[in-house]
Amino acid sequence: MKKQTRKPMVLASALILGMTVFAPIQAGAAEAIKEEVQEIQLEQQQIKGKVLFYFDYELFVKGEDGKRYRIGLHDFTDEQIEQMGLKEDTGIVVKGTVLDSEAFFDSFEAYKRQLPEEITEDDLAKIEVLHKELKALEKSLFKEEAENKDGKASDIDEEKLNQYFEIQHEIGEILVSYYPEADPETFEEFITSYADLSMDQLKEELSSEDFEKLQALYEDYLKLLEKDKDDLAYEKLDEFYEILNSYQNIPYRQSFEEFLEAMKLDISDEDKATLETLFNDARAAEKSSKDNWDMIDEKWNKVYEFLNPYFREAGVSQSFVKYITSFEFEIKEEDLATLEPLYEEIKELTMKKDYEAADKKWEEFFDVLDPYFVEYHTNNPFKAKQIEINGKEFKVEATETVVEKKKEESKAESKEEKATAEKDASKDKSESTSKDA
Repeated sequence: MKKQTRKPMVLASALILGMTVFAPIQAGAAEAIKEEVQEIQLEQQQIKGKVLFYFDYELFVKGEDGKRYRIGLHDFTDEQIEQMGLKEDTGIVVKGTVLDSEAFFDSFEAYKRQLPEEITEDDLAKIEVLHKELKALEKSLFKEEAENKDGKASDIDEEKLNQYFEIQHEIGEILVSYYPEADPETFEEFITSYADLSMDQLKEELSSEDFEKLQALYEDYLKLLEKDKDDLAYEKLDEFYEILNSYQNIPYRQSFEEFLEAMKLDISDEDKATLETLFNDARAAEKSSKDNWDMIDEKWNKVYEFLNPYFREAGVSQSFVKYITSFEFEIKEEDLATLEPLYEEIKELTMKKDYEAADKKWEEFFDVLDPYFVEYHTNNPFKAKQIEINGKEFKVEATETVVEKKKEESKAESKEEKATAEKDASKDKSESTSKDA
């Protein structure tokens, strides 16, 4: 468990539960959730590699063996993790035990490490029951989506989905009292952070009427929160998002020149003139027909269809060696021998603008590479007991987990307080008896 430092301005489930339990349907949910996660009892294993990224007690490492590791740091203290300096591409040595599956990372044992230190045993027990129900629903919803070939949201059980969000809300209601109060963000802070644009850019993009509506809705939202009318407050916030989100791609507005620069393509002057007309048509459609998604998509499709030959030629402009070494995994010599002639054929067909034949060759090309992608993106689960990084060594403080240690400390403090209280009561009783005598 840890001290909470996040701002509770919007007590959304993402903040309260962490990302692991916020998304109702995610790839991690495909794993069966086991009540008891067992470690394979082998000799202590060692991984050498480089840090990919770290989030909420989970460290992802690319090993020197080419494998990707998902490593639990749940037994280390927050102070130790902070001192490690887990930055991307930093060399690292991890010692610990192999896990039999990724189920540990979806378990309550892992999740409770994110909870506040101050949480009571009673609240912890309630959250454990709710977490178990949440994970069972998550597993069921993920299975339904996987079985739905068309991927239509309407085929997902709405009742289960609503139940899922209700449980999230229940957990949030328990945890909200543990979060420190913080001053709410101003309208300017909130909207510029959400849209990733300055106020001047927002005023240029939004109609004056919508801008005023957004400001009024946000002020109403804050007033309702102050009156503890959370449900009404979040209705106002939903209206806020609905208006702002109707401006498609608002965080990605670019001038034509910025758009060209981002494409990094060698486009002829004649084609630039045609492209600018198509680009301006698409931008105009976004502003004048913000609710007509089909029309907006049609306009942007014309832009990218026009650029398609340039994208294709750019895709095969480099040598085979340069192209193949851009992948972050080692490829066997026999597969390289198959891939190189395929790549040269693709390049020749592309320059002849025979895109249909080129696409068939690309399919053959990636049929060879697909197993490498699958292996590269497979997480090998691991639980760390010792870390060597930046010339420093960090070890788990004891065989018990940090959570168990804090739990025992809490029990010891309670016993000490109880003993002191009983001693004081006994003393008071003795003094009272003496006075009566």
